[in-house]
Amino acid sequence: MAWDQIETTPPHVTYLTLATFLITYTLFANFIRNRLHLSEPPLALLAGIILGPKGLGWLTPNFCGVNGCKDEGVGLGGWGWGDDVVQEITRVIVGIQVFAIGVELPKYYASRHWKSIAMMLGPVMAFSWLIVAAFVVIIFETDIPTGLIVGACLTPTDPVLASSILSNSQFSNRVPKRLKDLIACESGCNDGISFPFLYIGLFAMTTSGLGEAAKKYFLLTILWQVLFGTTIGLVIGTVFNKILRFSARRGYIDYPSFTVFYLLLAILSVGVGSTLGSDDFLVAFGAGYGFARDGWFTKRTKATRLSQVIDLLLNSAM
Repeated sequence: MAWDQIETTPPHVTYLTLATFLITYTLFANFIRNRLHLSEPPLALLAGIILGPKGLGWLTPNFCGVNGCKDEGVGLGGWGWGDDVVQEITRVIVGIQVFAIGVELPKYYASRHWKSIAMMLGPVMAFSWLIVAAFVVIIFETDIPTGLIVGACLTPTDPVLASSILSNSQFSNRVPKRLKDLIACESGCNDGISFPFLYIGLFAMTTSGLGEAAKKYFLLTILWQVLFGTTIGLVIGTVFNKILRFSARRGYIDYPSFTVFYLLLAILSVGVGSTLGSDDFLVAFGAGYGFARDGWFTKRTKATRLSQVIDLLLNSAM
């Protein structure tokens, strides 16, 4: 008979497995990055597949619908999470990542390299979207709107996927800094910029009238989500940069609070974007860039390497 004091639950197993993976990775991080030329995201993905419902069954989130939550009957049972919880956690993590990219960019980067950024986010991204959509339509024999939607989901290269180039390793150090900065900026923007591509497919699938679809696309997607989202993000970042400068100059804030302000502002920007129904990823990126575009915050926190700590914890856990 088992000792009733030891009662494992899915959340407890989750803490244990995530912490075990992260501890193991950190102990061999230098070897993995510089000898194997791997970063943590692909390893975390592999660990998730092995430990997940289709593998050992140790990590088994269940899915909740109108009829309640049902375990998948695998391994140790479900976490009690529905799709909405997983989605919102992922939204916050990606929002923090794109905020971090905006903070880490060189001083006034966008104004000095706007042509390169526009080329990457315009013609290059549109061409990638169309190519992926064409492959989906041809290979999986879907209709064109479905192909456009899937293509829009697969086109963005977010900071997680770009981490192999952006991380500090022997491989990434060979990449020219100007190219790393451009890839970083593009990876921070394109999660939000992909929304116009996504909504072309959605409106084509759900709206019968071309005029009504074009009106919704321009007003809701282009103006409200993209342009307004970017603008409100820049305003948030700039305003809180001034507020933090004032507080630091008067000695109202200590260094630990100064450092954690970075993370809190990232979560705030995601919350503002989600509440307003705008593109929260563009709000977060705009806030990060507006917050640190003058280089003051980056210079003050350079020694902490906060972005690398966040990448290790959040990317791998997600």
